[in-house]
Amino acid sequence: MEIDRRSFLATLGVAIGSSLAPRAALAAEPVYVSACADAKGVHHLAAFSLDGRLKFATTLPSRGHDMTLRPGGRELVVFARRPGNWMAVIDPGTGGVRKVIPAAAGRSFYGHGAFSDDGRLLFATENQGDTGEGIVGTYDADAGYARIGEMPTSGPGPHDLVFLPGGERLVIANGGERTEAASREVVNEGALESSLAILRTGTGDVEGRIELARDLRNLSIRHLACSPDGETVFGCQFRGDPFDVVPLVGILTSEGRAVFLEMPEDDLASLENYIGSVSLDRSGDIIAATSPHGNIVAFWDRKSRRYLGRQSMSDVCGIAAAQDSATFLVTSGNAGAGLTRIEGKAIERVGGDLERWSWDNHALWLDSSVD
Repeated sequence: MEIDRRSFLATLGVAIGSSLAPRAALAAEPVYVSACADAKGVHHLAAFSLDGRLKFATTLPSRGHDMTLRPGGRELVVFARRPGNWMAVIDPGTGGVRKVIPAAAGRSFYGHGAFSDDGRLLFATENQGDTGEGIVGTYDADAGYARIGEMPTSGPGPHDLVFLPGGERLVIANGGERTEAASREVVNEGALESSLAILRTGTGDVEGRIELARDLRNLSIRHLACSPDGETVFGCQFRGDPFDVVPLVGILTSEGRAVFLEMPEDDLASLENYIGSVSLDRSGDIIAATSPHGNIVAFWDRKSRRYLGRQSMSDVCGIAAAQDSATFLVTSGNAGAGLTRIEGKAIERVGGDLERWSWDNHALWLDSSVD
């Protein structure tokens, strides 16, 4: 049934607006944000510091997924989990809701977005309900996030997206899954159409499209992280025989080639054919990938492509760079949050308020640009 968008927007605004009372505005200390759920299963967007204190928890009407910070720290946008029918603009200092944007008619959000370097335009991955094709919706943040256009992603199931250096081209992770408009049910199992597409935002032209080898056609490309020199890390989820062991983390080189990273077979098998998130450390040289199915965080040296080992944490998925090189914040669905250092033997639990929340798939460092 067609949703009454005006009534839906009003209901959504009330639901999001009924947030927990925010604490003090974010200080210059490292602060992270992630979608999460409380013990009653109510969904929130929460910000927290590394001493385990919660800064705010804003109630969401349904499960959130990823977030993106507008350049300059002016606004934070959180996206509904796919197939989602809302995204919300949040004050990153207090958690207050500034605006709620419903999905356009016949479109649904797919969990991720990215701002242009000047912060004027927001680009969001979306699904076209009648065809199953992927698109990127374009929103003018200076005009109240008015939707001003869209671009095809040259493939179905777009998920994450990142800007290449220079801010003129987007890399899109086309997961290759064709799903029903009102559910997450995949209708092309065994014949995924996964690819990495490079779009020029000024024209919408697809400047490159990299497909995986035919023997990896059940591999769905999901998440991305771009280095300062333009290499893009990608993480995948395998939809084929669960007893097969296939590479899951790779690099899209600056020359446009997809190269998979090697790791010992036992370590690869421990990822359970599922990467939930990828990240680069502050230097851009260390790659980290999480597997909530395997309870593993794995590391590589990006420049040498050398595997650096793994650490364990139950249901770990969210990950973001920390202040120190080779260090990451990680979040879990059932074990709170922690700091992981690649030279360390174990993940250090943060504790505090964070232990009582079930943290979702992604985490974002708001950093000291937020007042």
